[in-house]
Amino acid sequence: MPKHQVIRDVGQSLLGVLRAELQAARSKAKAHLATPNAEFLRKNSPCLVLYLYDLRPSFEVRTNENWHLEEEITDDKGETYVVRYGRPLDMSLHYLLTASSDELGEEHEILALGMKAFLDRPKLSGDGLIGDSFMKGDVLPIANDDAYDLQVASTVFGGFGQGPRLSVGYRAEARLFSGKELGRSRRVRERHIDVFDQLRPPPGSVSAKELGVEAKPPKIVAPPKR
Repeated sequence: MPKHQVIRDVGQSLLGVLRAELQAARSKAKAHLATPNAEFLRKNSPCLVLYLYDLRPSFEVRTNENWHLEEEITDDKGETYVVRYGRPLDMSLHYLLTASSDELGEEHEILALGMKAFLDRPKLSGDGLIGDSFMKGDVLPIANDDAYDLQVASTVFGGFGQGPRLSVGYRAEARLFSGKELGRSRRVRERHIDVFDQLRPPPGSVSAKELGVEAKPPKIVAPPKR
């Protein structure tokens, strides 16, 4: 079961969406998963930058889900087991998206391409998920982050020693799975129940008479006369 790679894989999956959009638009800009400080933006302009600035963990038990998750595995001998793992950690990952160019109009166009990429792909699944931390059937939702505003932008970019930049916030939801195994049990595919009737032992077994439970012949009672 995947463990600690999920944060990296979420970022790479989102980056793949941005790069595909820029390539489809034949843009000269390159998409990066990086810290958007002034030096990086200057050296890589024109560019589109995705940056994870906040991560909020929580525990959530979803509908029809047990507290401990289970996974079915098959060993080298062909035996199938159900493995129980510790509770996964649900995570809300908060990203900012910004762009850089020597020309302001081009910078706005690049940022709009990035926004269009997430607008057209609000949920990633299948081949859109990059990395080994995703399991079959997983879906990675990404949505606009309404909590991201000028004040948040000022705080984030202020940490890089610069003023706020034009940027947009996005939120993705993912899970960090525990690698702690709590136990396992063999998967039972079929069960056979043998019913032994003492009055009718199977052929070759001890007789009912020897068991002292020989059945008496039924007494036939004639129907009442009319």
